[in-house]
Amino acid sequence: MRRFIALVVALTFSIFSSVTSATSALVDTETLIATQMDREADLLKLQKLLETKILKEKLRSVGLTEEEVMQRLKGLDDDQLHHLVSQLDGIRVGGDSGLGLLVTLLVIAILVVILLQLTGHRIVVVEG
Repeated sequence: MRRFIALVVALTFSIFSSVTSATSALVDTETLIATQMDREADLLKLQKLLETKILKEKLRSVGLTEEEVMQRLKGLDDDQLHHLVSQLDGIRVGGDSGLGLLVTLLVIAILVVILLQLTGHRIVVVEG
Protein backbone atom coordinates (compact mmCIF):
# COMPACT_ATOMS: atom_id res chain seq x y z
CA MET A 1 0.00 0.00 0.00
CA ARG A 2 2.87 2.37 0.82
CA ARG A 3 4.45 1.68 -2.54
CA PHE A 4 1.19 2.54 -4.27
CA ILE A 5 0.88 5.84 -2.39
CA ALA A 6 4.52 6.68 -3.11
CA LEU A 7 3.96 5.94 -6.79
CA VAL A 8 0.84 8.12 -6.93
CA VAL A 9 2.63 10.99 -5.16
CA ALA A 10 5.67 10.71 -7.45
CA LEU A 11 3.45 10.63 -10.53
CA THR A 12 1.46 13.63 -9.31
CA PHE A 13 4.61 15.66 -8.67
CA SER A 14 6.04 14.78 -12.07
CA ILE A 15 2.83 15.82 -13.85
CA PHE A 16 2.47 19.12 -12.00
CA SER A 17 6.15 19.99 -12.29
CA SER A 18 5.93 19.88 -16.10
CA VAL A 19 3.14 22.48 -16.26
CA THR A 20 4.50 25.78 -17.54
CA SER A 21 3.14 29.21 -16.90
CA ALA A 22 2.54 31.89 -19.51
CA THR A 23 3.18 35.58 -19.08
CA SER A 24 2.30 38.58 -21.17
CA ALA A 25 3.41 42.17 -21.29
CA LEU A 26 3.08 45.28 -23.41
CA VAL A 27 5.72 45.76 -26.08
CA ASP A 28 7.02 49.19 -26.97
CA THR A 29 7.35 50.37 -30.57
CA GLU A 30 11.17 50.24 -30.68
CA THR A 31 11.20 46.58 -29.67
CA LEU A 32 8.55 45.75 -32.26
CA ILE A 33 10.47 47.55 -35.03
CA ALA A 34 13.73 45.85 -33.98
CA THR A 35 12.14 42.39 -34.20
CA GLN A 36 10.70 43.21 -37.61
CA MET A 37 14.14 44.34 -38.79
CA ASP A 38 15.67 41.12 -37.39
CA ARG A 39 13.06 39.11 -39.28
CA GLU A 40 13.87 40.93 -42.50
CA ALA A 41 17.60 40.33 -41.98
CA ASP A 42 16.96 36.62 -41.31
CA LEU A 43 14.81 36.32 -44.44
CA LEU A 44 17.54 38.08 -46.45
CA LYS A 45 20.14 35.57 -45.19
CA LEU A 46 17.87 32.69 -46.16
CA GLN A 47 17.20 34.25 -49.57
CA LYS A 48 20.97 34.47 -50.22
CA LEU A 49 21.35 30.85 -49.14
CA LEU A 50 18.55 29.75 -51.46
CA GLU A 51 20.35 31.42 -54.36
CA THR A 52 23.33 29.08 -54.12
CA LYS A 53 23.65 26.61 -56.97
CA ILE A 54 24.02 23.52 -54.76
CA LEU A 55 20.88 24.27 -52.75
CA LYS A 56 18.86 25.08 -55.88
CA GLU A 57 19.77 21.69 -57.35
CA LYS A 58 18.92 19.91 -54.10
CA LEU A 59 15.54 21.66 -53.88
CA ARG A 60 14.77 20.76 -57.50
CA SER A 61 15.63 17.12 -56.80
CA VAL A 62 13.02 16.95 -54.01
CA GLY A 63 10.45 18.84 -56.11
CA LEU A 64 10.46 22.26 -54.42
CA THR A 65 10.91 25.66 -56.00
CA GLU A 66 12.48 28.73 -54.38
CA GLU A 67 9.08 30.39 -54.22
CA GLU A 68 7.52 27.46 -52.36
CA VAL A 69 10.36 27.43 -49.85
CA MET A 70 10.21 31.21 -49.29
CA GLN A 71 6.44 30.98 -48.84
CA ARG A 72 6.91 28.33 -46.15
CA LEU A 73 9.68 30.33 -44.48
CA LYS A 74 7.49 33.43 -44.34
CA GLY A 75 4.93 31.31 -42.49
CA LEU A 76 7.37 30.72 -39.61
CA ASP A 77 7.13 32.94 -36.57
CA ASP A 78 10.06 35.20 -35.59
CA ASP A 79 11.58 32.81 -33.04
CA GLN A 80 11.46 29.82 -35.39
CA LEU A 81 12.98 31.85 -38.22
CA HIS A 82 15.80 33.21 -36.04
CA HIS A 83 16.51 29.72 -34.66
CA LEU A 84 16.74 28.33 -38.20
CA VAL A 85 19.13 31.08 -39.34
CA SER A 86 21.32 30.72 -36.26
CA GLN A 87 21.62 26.97 -36.90
CA LEU A 88 22.46 27.59 -40.55
CA ASP A 89 25.27 29.94 -39.52
CA GLY A 90 26.96 27.03 -37.75
CA ILE A 91 26.87 24.70 -40.75
CA ARG A 92 29.99 24.67 -42.84
CA VAL A 93 29.61 24.64 -46.61
CA GLY A 94 30.50 21.21 -47.97
CA GLY A 95 30.05 19.50 -44.63
CA ASP A 96 32.70 17.99 -42.42
CA SER A 97 35.29 15.85 -44.16
CA GLY A 98 35.85 13.78 -41.04
CA LEU A 99 39.27 15.31 -40.43
CA GLY A 100 38.19 16.59 -37.01
CA LEU A 101 37.09 13.11 -35.96
CA LEU A 102 40.32 11.60 -37.23
CA VAL A 103 42.46 14.11 -35.31
CA THR A 104 40.40 13.57 -32.16
CA LEU A 105 40.81 9.79 -32.34
CA LEU A 106 44.54 10.17 -32.97
CA VAL A 107 44.95 12.45 -29.93
CA ILE A 108 43.01 10.01 -27.74
CA ALA A 109 45.17 7.09 -28.94
CA ILE A 110 48.37 9.03 -28.20
CA LEU A 111 47.10 9.92 -24.72
CA VAL A 112 46.26 6.28 -24.00
CA VAL A 113 49.75 5.17 -25.08
CA ILE A 114 51.38 7.86 -22.92
CA LEU A 115 49.21 6.90 -19.94
CA LEU A 116 50.09 3.21 -20.36
CA GLN A 117 53.81 4.04 -20.58
CA LEU A 118 53.67 6.22 -17.45
CA THR A 119 51.87 3.54 -15.42
CA GLY A 120 54.22 0.79 -16.57
CA HIS A 121 51.58 -1.33 -18.32
CA ARG A 122 52.30 -3.12 -21.56
CA ILE A 123 49.95 -4.42 -24.21
CA VAL A 124 50.92 -7.78 -25.64
CA VAL A 125 49.15 -9.15 -28.70
CA VAL A 126 49.27 -12.94 -28.84
CA GLU A 127 48.16 -14.94 -31.86
CA GLY A 128 46.04 -17.80 -30.93
